[in-house]
Amino acid sequence: MTFNRTERVLGFMIGGIFVAGILCIIAMVVMWLTVPSANGSMPWPVIMAIPLIGLPIGMVLVIVLLGITWSKRARENRSAR
Repeated sequence: MTFNRTERVLGFMIGGIFVAGILCIIAMVVMWLTVPSANGSMPWPVIMAIPLIGLPIGMVLVIVLLGITWSKRARENRSAR
């Protein structure tokens, strides 16, 4: 089974979104452990918002990729019969 460009792009998008979300969560934990009073200063609200927005978008993209892959496999199985 080969992956077309759409599946490959979706896979890399999912990986990038999840990696960015995990890195932001790690950065938040490090920030809370080292400087807990820095919550309101500028980059931290953006860093806190990235996992809240990115991880649900990543899950939706995972479901889309699964749907594309399953429909492609079903089409291939029907044509193989």
